Amino acid sequence: MKWLVHLMFLVWPAIALADAGHDHGAAPAAVSDTLAPRIEAQSDAFELVAVLEGGKLTLYLDRFATNEPVSNARIEIESGAFKAVAQPGADGVYTAPGEAFAKPGSYPLVFTVHAGDETDLLNATLNIPLPPDASSHVHGWTEWLVWIASSVVVVFGAAWLLLRRRRTSRAAVIARLAAVFAQATLMAAAAVNFAHAGEDRSTYEKAPGTASRVPAPADAGIDNAAARRLADGGVFMPKAAQRQLGIRTTAAEMGELAQSFELNGRVISDPNAGGRVQASQSGRIEPGPRGLATLGQRVRKGDMLAYIRPVANAIELGNQRAQLAEITSQHGLTEKKVKRLEALEGSVPQKEIDAARAEFASLAERKAAVGASLSHREALAAPVSGVISAASAVTGQVVEAREVLFEIVDPQRLMVEALAYDPVILTDIAGASAVLPHGASLPLVFVGGAQQLREQALPLIFRIKPPLPPLAVGQALKVVAQTRRTVKGVAVPLAALTRNGGGDTVVWVHVGAEKFVTKKVRFQALDGGRAAVTEGIAAGERVVTGGAAALAQVR
Repeated sequence: MKWLVHLMFLVWPAIALADAGHDHGAAPAAVSDTLAPRIEAQSDAFELVAVLEGGKLTLYLDRFATNEPVSNARIEIESGAFKAVAQPGADGVYTAPGEAFAKPGSYPLVFTVHAGDETDLLNATLNIPLPPDASSHVHGWTEWLVWIASSVVVVFGAAWLLLRRRRTSRAAVIARLAAVFAQATLMAAAAVNFAHAGEDRSTYEKAPGTASRVPAPADAGIDNAAARRLADGGVFMPKAAQRQLGIRTTAAEMGELAQSFELNGRVISDPNAGGRVQASQSGRIEPGPRGLATLGQRVRKGDMLAYIRPVANAIELGNQRAQLAEITSQHGLTEKKVKRLEALEGSVPQKEIDAARAEFASLAERKAAVGASLSHREALAAPVSGVISAASAVTGQVVEAREVLFEIVDPQRLMVEALAYDPVILTDIAGASAVLPHGASLPLVFVGGAQQLREQALPLIFRIKPPLPPLAVGQALKVVAQTRRTVKGVAVPLAALTRNGGGDTVVWVHVGAEKFVTKKVRFQALDGGRAAVTEGIAAGERVVTGGAAALAQVR
């Protein structure tokens, strides 16, 4: 029995010090630990976030489906006897007095939103936690009752032990009991002080619905919440940051989409609206009436671009001059013969006179032709109207026959050539588009394809629908061709697709007013600006279409 009493002396203070339900450890702070009290409410049309900070209620009103800020709306707020109309600010931000929600408690709020012809009611409950001194440990009557009971047990235990000793007088027992009771009282007081030492009584700000506390921000009245990565891989993005980054969403709609495939293509000139200027013989370049044509110069059909003066070696030049001298001599003799015969007209046959005249005319033409070959220059004229896209002619340059000197294209009549490796594609194309370097879509019209392989591929020709953006002949493009087959999926912009740390393709989904999560998806190209997501998202989910890259950068 004696060992049981001693065990009670040792165990009972430990039980009392345990102070059930009171945790003195420091737990990791959650996202809500650093946020001002806030609520969110949604409907089919609107999404609203209200933040209480600095004695003001700041409201963020957006379109539920697209996350676009709603400006110039009228928001009426009711909570019991409290009624107010929020004052509109810039970019869909509204403010209202928040002194009515200073005390801890739960405040049901009703927001009446009038935006143009739309009216909607949004309900939410604002939870204001207890102040720090109330939420901290309170020494109530139950706790003191435990300590009193502990002291009584200690005293009676000591008395029982002393009375077991028959040699001890009652006066000594009473003295020893008084000493034990005083010692137990001092131990209880010290335990209380030790259990609650170090508790911070400074001013705190609580997250809604929790007892967590963080220091209040210095610049009250502004939502100081920062974007951060959550433990589950999602991202907390406050509404203020969403406006800065231009976060936009779209509701996923499942439907039958055209099955597509991607081809490598390049821009080419329309053969009916472009042309080349080549040298037909070897010669030296001479400028035209307005000088040599330059890059980017607009020309019309027939405009003189340059001249080529033929170049011959000494032997060829000597032969041409000798031939010209011989023809000149024959031409002079024939001229005299014609004059003699014309003087004897009537006495000589007319056929001899006509033959002489014909020979004279023939020699005159031969003389002119040979003489022109010695001093003649070839004119290079524009075969079509357009813009000079290539020019390699320089004054005094000696060029060879068939050398390309100028290329002319019409920038509003260009085409795209793509390479396909499956002949079945030729009979299954229903539409096509190209993706420009900055991400825009370029609509195309399928013209036709070759029936003969060129470097193990079939060239396909597409015409670009006007108006044409600035393009360059030879520019590489990605061509997306749609077939007549369909696949079930959700159409999203290509900007909605990003990659996670593991290299998987993901989309960001707006699951809460200020929370976004990623979902792995399977997709295929739909056209130049969209993709068809076949797996990973469900109908009705809000997929981020603008600012997805910014969400991926949040750490």
